Amino acid sequence: MRTKLSSRRLAGRTLGLLAALAAPPAQAAVYTVNVENPMDIGTVASAAAGDTVFRIDPGSGAVTVLSGGGRRLTAGGARASVTVTCRHTRAGETTCDTANVPIRVAAIGATTGRARAFQAFSVTMGTATLVGPPTGGQPLDFSIAPPGHNSPKTFFVGADFPVAGDDSGLPTGMGENTFSVSALDGAGFSMGGDADRGRARTYRGLSVAATSDLNFGRIQLPATGSSKITIDQSTGNRTVTGGAFAWPTPAPTRGAFTISGEGGQLVSVTIPTAVTLTGPGSLTVNLTDTAPASPRLSGALGAAGAYSFNIGGVLTITPATPTGAYSGVITVSVDYN
Repeated sequence: MRTKLSSRRLAGRTLGLLAALAAPPAQAAVYTVNVENPMDIGTVASAAAGDTVFRIDPGSGAVTVLSGGGRRLTAGGARASVTVTCRHTRAGETTCDTANVPIRVAAIGATTGRARAFQAFSVTMGTATLVGPPTGGQPLDFSIAPPGHNSPKTFFVGADFPVAGDDSGLPTGMGENTFSVSALDGAGFSMGGDADRGRARTYRGLSVAATSDLNFGRIQLPATGSSKITIDQSTGNRTVTGGAFAWPTPAPTRGAFTISGEGGQLVSVTIPTAVTLTGPGSLTVNLTDTAPASPRLSGALGAAGAYSFNIGGVLTITPATPTGAYSGVITVSVDYN
């Protein structure tokens, strides 16, 4: 038996999948943005209530209070310096020489401590040339003239920097916010950028309160000569020299004051050396006190602190002193060192 073998060729087509992959065209120019220093307003004392807005001038770097009851305790400028550089990547390109550069300055990220986010930015040109007026405030948009190939151009940035008050419940000490500076293309995408921080070292607002009056009590005039009545600043004891008589009631008291503020900080205290009491006549009281020149508040940075001190005094009376009630005001001032 013979077997015949045959074969059939299947007709058909083979489909080929072709893909042409190419690298993207080389970028005509590369932009680099460098923010060279933070907007650091230094140490500030918060307001008792509400935010204080500190304005950083981009021209001088000076810091002033725009609104609120806080104040700055340190000096010096706080503006940011920005450098924009354009570099051609191909021979024959002219982008750096012909294209304006849109710039955007914006607040970004979270805040810490009592620093609030920047509310507004402002700008002053250094070696860069401004094209048209800036728009907005946060973010701030403007354009600079073509910087040229590999020819860095500078400008300066200021801002309104809010700092929260004592009623905010936010922690004192170092606080930071963040801002960015970007060079944009025509579609609004970043071609290069950098970011830096705003900083504020915040203390609680400082206050001083009288907790007890300096009271000499009731004094009977001497029959002859002069008498001195002394309230000891350390003990509160009253002593009398000469022929005057000191009645036991009302009881005499030394003056007492308490300073409240940021824990652990040195403060300066200003107390007058004398005060004038007025009434039927006038009496001069020479004051003494227990406060050192620069006491340190209790506690540490980040917590409330206090310091208490006392005031005594000496007054002189004679038989000719008009009788009656006398009173006066002792003005004590304090400040952070």
